[in-house]
Amino acid sequence: MNDLILHQYAASPFSEKVRCLLGYKQLSYHAVDIPVIMPKPNLMTLTGGYRKTPVLQIGADIYCDSALICRLIDSLYAKNSVYVPSQMATLGAASHWIDTFLFKVSVAVAFQPKALASSDLFSDPATAEAFMADRADFSKGSTALGLDLSVALAHWLMHMQRLEDQLSAANFIGGANPNILDFSTYHCCWFVYKNEVLKSDLQGFPALTQWMERMAAFGHGNPATITGDTAVEIARSNVCAAEAKVTAIAGEELSLGDTVEVMPIDYGFQPTQGELLVASIEELVVKRVDPRAGEVAVHFPRLGFQVKKVTE
Repeated sequence: MNDLILHQYAASPFSEKVRCLLGYKQLSYHAVDIPVIMPKPNLMTLTGGYRKTPVLQIGADIYCDSALICRLIDSLYAKNSVYVPSQMATLGAASHWIDTFLFKVSVAVAFQPKALASSDLFSDPATAEAFMADRADFSKGSTALGLDLSVALAHWLMHMQRLEDQLSAANFIGGANPNILDFSTYHCCWFVYKNEVLKSDLQGFPALTQWMERMAAFGHGNPATITGDTAVEIARSNVCAAEAKVTAIAGEELSLGDTVEVMPIDYGFQPTQGELLVASIEELVVKRVDPRAGEVAVHFPRLGFQVKKVTE
C-alpha cells in the first residue's frame, strides 16, 4: 500500500518543502490538517510523542522528519529523481545544513518585528501568547532555534546573494533540473518571503525571485483532505511494512526487540518509546502499540536523531 497521508498545516515551512516535492512529482495523496500548537491528539497517537511537522503515513508506517520523508517519496516515485547517486554525500551534507542552520537563520528573519506586526497570528494577543508558550515548551532545553536578528540577517543576505549569483546561470540549484537542495532551500525562502512585508526584499534578487516562481509553479500535487480520526483508523486497519533488522554501529549496544527512546538532537526533545525494529546506518524504526491506532512502526532518519536503550 503506497497511499500517502501527509500530516501538516498550511504555514509549516517543512510541510511546504514536502508539498512542493509532491507537486514536482505530480502525486495524489491525502492530507490531514493538524493543529499549529498542542494538543495534537491524533498525531501523538501515531508518533508516540514526536511532534515536529510534517509527518508522513503509509498505512501503519509513520515517517518522521522531512529529510526521511523526501527520500521515501523519491524512492517510491523515482521518475525525475531529486537525488543524484554520484552526489549523495554532498547532497546529504548540504541539505542538512540548509534544514538546520539556514532554517535557524530564516526563523529569526521571518519573525523580525516588522514582519510580526502584520502577522495574523500575532495580531491577537491571546493567540500570540499561546503560540509562544507552545514553542517555548517545544524548544525547552535547546538553543538550536535561538538567533538574534542582528546576527541572522547578515548570514541570510550572504546566502541570498550567493543564490542570486548561482541562479543567474541556471534555472535551479541542481542545474537544469531541481535536486533536493532546491526543495530544502525553497522552504526557507518561502517561510521568509511569503510575508507581504518582507516580499519587497526580493527586489534586489531577480534571479532568486524567478527561481522561487519556478518552484512555486510545481504546485502541491493533488491532495484530498481527510480527518485525523480517519488516518488513525487507517493505521489500525493495516500492518506495519518495515522488516526487522538491526545492524549494530560501532559502540552501540542495541539489539532487536530492545525498548528504546528516539528523539531529535536539536530541539523537540519529546521521545518516542517502543520496541526497536530497525537500526541501520540510515534509519531507526520503533514499533509501538497504541490503544487507538494499534501496532505502528515509527521511522526516523539516523541523521539528526539519537537513540537510547531504556533500562528497567
